[in-house]
Amino acid sequence: MHNSIKFQQQYPIWCAIALALGAAIALGISRFSYTLFLPLMREDLHWSYFISGNMNTANAIGYLVGALTCNWVFERVALNRVFLWSTFATICLIALMGFFKDITPLFVIRFLVGATSTWVFVGGGALAAKVSTLHPKRSGWILGIYYGGVGFGIVLSSIFVHPMELWARSLGHLHAWQFAWWGMALVALLMGLFIYSPVHSMKYPIAVAHFNERVSLKQMLPMNTGYFLYGLGYIGYMTFSVALVKEIGITGSKLDYFYGLLGLFIMLSSKIWSRQLDLKKDGAVLGAVSLVLAIACFIPSLIALTSHPSEVSLWKVVLIFISAMMFGSSMVTAVASTTAFVKHNLPTEDWLYGLRIFTIAFAIGQIIGPVIVGYLSDLTGSLGIGLLFSGTILLFGSYISYQQKSLILKL
Repeated sequence: MHNSIKFQQQYPIWCAIALALGAAIALGISRFSYTLFLPLMREDLHWSYFISGNMNTANAIGYLVGALTCNWVFERVALNRVFLWSTFATICLIALMGFFKDITPLFVIRFLVGATSTWVFVGGGALAAKVSTLHPKRSGWILGIYYGGVGFGIVLSSIFVHPMELWARSLGHLHAWQFAWWGMALVALLMGLFIYSPVHSMKYPIAVAHFNERVSLKQMLPMNTGYFLYGLGYIGYMTFSVALVKEIGITGSKLDYFYGLLGLFIMLSSKIWSRQLDLKKDGAVLGAVSLVLAIACFIPSLIALTSHPSEVSLWKVVLIFISAMMFGSSMVTAVASTTAFVKHNLPTEDWLYGLRIFTIAFAIGQIIGPVIVGYLSDLTGSLGIGLLFSGTILLFGSYISYQQKSLILKL
């Protein structure tokens, strides 16, 4: 234990980067690269938008299962070992996506990777928090590096997915997207090799979880409802945004630039919102970021509904890029806002209770969102209507979140 603590005291940033690479694999690649794969798989496999959305619903169900079982798993297996095993299990599941074309096995894989990636992300967050306590003056930086890993994974996906798919297509492969999945699994494996040593040093005992529940759900209802609506609304953009941008008429490298900008601004989001997260003890931050996300959804949806795909003007491209930057700047901050709310308002022994309540609400929203957006898009023949729904839900969630007051209960 002494040697492991010494390593983290000497190399905190290297430890944070290692954990961030796990987040990049678990969410940036395994979860969110599907947004880039969706148009390719939908065109090749002749999926409806409803089926396309159900693939992310499967992932969200896995996320919910992972969130509900985190405490049980972490109490029985060392936190760093769960992180490492789940990371490499996630890499294997990414590779498996390239071996199947039928809906059922792909659905099962998306479900399983939802659970394993949740264990990685939650476990990594706990490890990053523990490392940050050794360096209080750099605590925010360490946590920012970790959460920025999600954006790094998205950036890598935007760089590699389409070139690998085009390379496989040039060689005459019928289902070129399969090679892109295998390529992303290889990228993830190379990242995984850098994770092992520093994470192996993070040997922390995990105390048995306590859920005191002295704060009633009613006192946190606006925040919890707002976070449910965030989960319901944001997932439509993260599932269908690339397909919608392609539907608008923006194709080729511009699609990769769009998604790369989104990932880049996720990496920058901790700097953009950090002061507000430190200052605000009510629902204002969640309300603000939900409003920004709503506007980011409205931009491409209104363009899709008011212009023809053949009209690809400069202003259209600029607005789409602005949408990506706005969405990226706020997406992960919504998650951080609930963590900050719990830390500001609840006694330390009630943190797990508060985070568990928020996580369940968020996960349920994620499950429902892609199904509704996919159904509306199939019904109307346009993803613009689907994202209009997402933006409206986020706008409503913003209003509800602003109603949350500080609990003033922390002692």
